[in-house]
Amino acid sequence: MQHRFGVVILAAGGSSRLGRPKQLLPYKGMTLVEHAAKTALASGADPVVVVVGADADSVREKLSGTSAKIVDNRDWREGMGSSIRCGVGAMPPEVECVVIALCDQPRITSDLIRELATRHKETGAPIVASSYGGVVGAPSAFGRSLFSNLMALKGDSGARDLIRNSPAPVETVEFGGGNLDVDTAEDVLGLE
Repeated sequence: MQHRFGVVILAAGGSSRLGRPKQLLPYKGMTLVEHAAKTALASGADPVVVVVGADADSVREKLSGTSAKIVDNRDWREGMGSSIRCGVGAMPPEVECVVIALCDQPRITSDLIRELATRHKETGAPIVASSYGGVVGAPSAFGRSLFSNLMALKGDSGARDLIRNSPAPVETVEFGGGNLDVDTAEDVLGLE
């Protein structure tokens, strides 16, 4: 029996520090959000859910050529927790774990996403997180036993507190390049 996993891509934020929609920044001949969706789809995830909020129409238009499911987060200003709730809430009951990824981590690969989900299946660890530069964080896989915890998230800390406060050991997968995310104009220069 195949291990079914889904991916939630968080792409709803207002990019306040950057001053323009980071989801729509060019990267490798496409936008960051297109890259994230296509990378997740190539991992074998089913479904791939992209949560949109700010600039939703423009983001939706960029994803129209993919099979990603787009979910609107009308409460996107509340923070990342509301986007995680929307994405996890869109997972069908057959999904055994969900990988939560950020659209502004351009170095993410389909192999990394698949490895996070596979490590969850192999170890039974409720959380398998990426590790980079002394950080343990996104993208991270969460087993179904934690879906209710994900659905209870509030504010802008995302799932960080679930990872930090996990009563069970958190498995990690090395993510080379994970420390590159796009928040400032300086970060945009590092996209090439």
